[in-house]
Amino acid sequence: MGTKLIGIVAPAARLDPLIAERLRLVAGDSENGPHLFFHPQCFLSDGHFAGDDDARARAFLDVANDPHFHAVWIARGGYGSCRIAERVLSELNGYAREKLYLGYSDAAFLLAGLYAKGCRVAHGPMPADLARPGGEAAV
Repeated sequence: MGTKLIGIVAPAARLDPLIAERLRLVAGDSENGPHLFFHPQCFLSDGHFAGDDDARARAFLDVANDPHFHAVWIARGGYGSCRIAERVLSELNGYAREKLYLGYSDAAFLLAGLYAKGCRVAHGPMPADLARPGGEAAV
């Protein structure tokens, strides 16, 4: 079956690098398990966003449009997702429609747009949930 490559992007708020390290430990490092790729944009900072609107949109499209990724996992919520939704939805290619998109909260706006474009979406935990009590059970 092979290793699944999951791209993690932050279309809204910045992800704490300690959460990324913790998630790598929780996910394990098995040959047949998922491989997590945290787009460097996840750790940018522009006010309370993970980079400016352009950086967040480019990162989302980098992962969504890349045929090597099997899934796109939204790092955390925040209204920044809706600020880039129109752009990213209009620039998706055929590879983007083959992936699974996972997230919730304010990312639901973006997920709904992806669903309308024929993409597979799932309402579920995000990496930032590791910071919550019992977070390891959620992810």
